[in-house]
Amino acid sequence: MYIVVQHRFREPRTAWASAQQGLANLPAGLTLHHPFPTKDGSLVVCVWEAGSVAQVREFIERALGRVSQNEYFEVENKQGVALPSSLISATR
Repeated sequence: MYIVVQHRFREPRTAWASAQQGLANLPAGLTLHHPFPTKDGSLVVCVWEAGSVAQVREFIERALGRVSQNEYFEVENKQGVALPSSLISATR
C-alpha cells in the first residue's frame, strides 16, 4: 500500500541529518519513493510503500519523532491518477 507522510520539522538541520541516517538502515518492506520538501526544508511530504501505516509510523517516529510533527495516511494509487474508491462506488 502507499502511505503519505507530512512532516513539519521543528529543527530542519537535525531532522534531515536524522532522516539520512535512518534511510541508510531502512527495514525490509519499507520503500521511500519520493520526498517533496519545501525550499527551507521545514515541511516535507513523503510517499512510502509498505504493508501498513503502522510500519511506516514506527520507523519514522523512532528516527524523527523528537524533531518532527508527523501526519500519516494511506492513499489510493491504482491507475496513477486516483479517485477515492468510496466516492466512485457511491456514484454507481
